[in-house]
Amino acid sequence: MNKAFRFLLVGFVVAFAGACATPQTGSMPTGNPGELVKQLEAELTRARSNQVDVLAPGLFNDAQSAFMKGNQALDRGAKLSDIQEYVAKGRASLKQAEEIAQVSRTILGETNKAREKALKVGADKLGEPYDKVENQYLTLTTAIERDNLSYAQENAPGVQAAFRDVEIMAIKNSAIGNARQMMADADRTRVQKIAPMAYNDALQALNEADAYIGQNPYEADAISQKAAHAEFMARRMMSINESSNKFQGMTPEASALYVEGLLARLGKSMNAGDLRDQRIDGQVNGMINSVESLTQNNQSIEKDNQAYQAQIASLEQKLSGLKGYSQAQETAKDKLAAERAFNEQFNKVQRYFRPDEAEVYKQGNQLVIRMRGIQFPVGQATLSPDNYTLLSKVQQAIATFGQPSVTVEGHTDSTGSAQTNQELSQKRAEAVKTYLVANKTLPANRIRAAGYGPDRPLAPNTTTEGRAMNRRIDVLITPSQTP
Repeated sequence: MNKAFRFLLVGFVVAFAGACATPQTGSMPTGNPGELVKQLEAELTRARSNQVDVLAPGLFNDAQSAFMKGNQALDRGAKLSDIQEYVAKGRASLKQAEEIAQVSRTILGETNKAREKALKVGADKLGEPYDKVENQYLTLTTAIERDNLSYAQENAPGVQAAFRDVEIMAIKNSAIGNARQMMADADRTRVQKIAPMAYNDALQALNEADAYIGQNPYEADAISQKAAHAEFMARRMMSINESSNKFQGMTPEASALYVEGLLARLGKSMNAGDLRDQRIDGQVNGMINSVESLTQNNQSIEKDNQAYQAQIASLEQKLSGLKGYSQAQETAKDKLAAERAFNEQFNKVQRYFRPDEAEVYKQGNQLVIRMRGIQFPVGQATLSPDNYTLLSKVQQAIATFGQPSVTVEGHTDSTGSAQTNQELSQKRAEAVKTYLVANKTLPANRIRAAGYGPDRPLAPNTTTEGRAMNRRIDVLITPSQTP
């Protein structure tokens, strides 16, 4: 601090230093005693909102104590003069507290900023780590109250650094707290012994996120991505550990039969036929061939649609040559035009998705995207980065229709209570809506999220395959001009 500023500051402190020792009550306040006490309470509330309670804690506590005594005196019907005296003392202490607070703001400017940033990210919810730094801060402001400015100036940088540490601690706790807990659970259950490679991958992802936050605490988007990746790798670790434990208890043949069963189910859903007489890589190649065949079928359907569009165009051309259209003819023409546009958009959207990502079909005047590839953690509604590619294709599909109306439907199987499933389906639908709005797909008022729980199943919930089909997200697109 330069000499000129120090001289000015010391002069300001001297102006009220004597008053700090013995608050001067001044003239007695007049008026209704209840109103006087209420006014003092309001003044204390305003001062607290301006941080006076921490910038000048001793004097603020004196003012608070005077208020409480005045309030108690009011309740027991004490003399007016006693109540007036308590209010006068409270106001005098509060006035001096506000003067000291101004000095604290000047001396602790950067420290105050660090404290505000820590509070903004919820550092006060950390408990003991934050409380320790807050007590150090109150020691500084108490020193200023006692005119020990040199102590406050010398120790302020250390407290400022401590607030920065708890700020970063809070950011980390918010971003990677779940991943840390999963790794702690993994350590407790000795996952590293069963699935060491998956454990190391998850630990590396967590450490990378932790280090990145420490160096870039305000890069919110990147932090969110790294935290999501750390959680994904932790969930993957637990999944691999579970599978490893399962395979440990199985004979080699039982393991092979288990994998064969999984591949058979997948092949059945693709109409790939029974491939169990082939090796595993041969079965996978057979499914790839099946997917390619489905792609060719889609291309054939697209050609048929093009022929249908040509037929519509021909009919439209014939209609345009007619004179004296009736209202019914005009309506038919508009309907044909809308149907043509809708079919063109439908064909275009179909090409965006692979069969394992989504099914696209028409439902009345709506286009439905049934997202087969979207994944949520069990019992949760958090979107992981693995879903972003599929969701970006959904964005592209919606944009094909300009400014349509969109409904995001969440559905679950019947496992668990109906209320829990309904709430989970609603939250998952809202998570997809939030993603679409955040990425400027459509305004929020053009997207509706609806959760139906297990009420609209596609298959019986009595089988694993049926329940998997029923857990889904459907996106319904209604064009602004419908056929």
